[in-house]
Amino acid sequence: MATADPATSAAVPAAARPVFDSGAVDAAVITSILDASRRAPSGVNTQPWKLRVLQGGALERLVDTVCRQLPGLCSDAGQEAGFWRQYRLLPGRAPWPGPSWEQAGDTFAARADAAFGAGAIHSEADLHDYFALYRAPVALVCTIDRALGLGSVLDYGMFVQNVVHSAAARGVQARLLAGWKGFSDTVLAQVAAHEDELLIAVLALGHAARQWPAPGPATAPAGSARAQGFVRWHDGRGSSR
Repeated sequence: MATADPATSAAVPAAARPVFDSGAVDAAVITSILDASRRAPSGVNTQPWKLRVLQGGALERLVDTVCRQLPGLCSDAGQEAGFWRQYRLLPGRAPWPGPSWEQAGDTFAARADAAFGAGAIHSEADLHDYFALYRAPVALVCTIDRALGLGSVLDYGMFVQNVVHSAAARGVQARLLAGWKGFSDTVLAQVAAHEDELLIAVLALGHAARQWPAPGPATAPAGSARAQGFVRWHDGRGSSR
């Protein structure tokens, strides 16, 4: 299997299915990861990130509560509509219209894959694994103040990327699971979040049970363009490519 440096390996997208070890991650390691990640760039030094670390029984209760809702999502149009309503919420504005994921396939699993699965969700079993956090022993619940603007979401993205890379540098794997936004009401209630908080995502955190695939064509999500597909070079000689 091809190998890569930790920073490059951490960039493996959602199409590479993670396999977490059930062993606990030491609290000191988690704190170290988050302490390093707080140095992310932030416009006017807003530092909009708020996190809850869930482990043990608290994590088990949340996963159980969410996974028990999956059969309804797969069979009831009203429940699915509620999921997408929550998924589209962003701070500081009306829900993002976004592409028509609801029209992306014949099943909720297909629509979920189009929205956030990146080629990793093909069945109800895959959905369950996704929302079971791939059995990771730690969940980082990421929230933001609803009153902030979209610029703060960009700040948050840089913070999350710092978490992923800081974890990799310490031998820990982190996976962003944006689909958890669709269960915002459930998650925010379980962590006793303030009414002004909005869920951004959940990060699964843990030690890898085996090495994850190195980045390459096999792990690229559908529609993921290579650099030459989105970059133009200007050389100052009257030409571009």
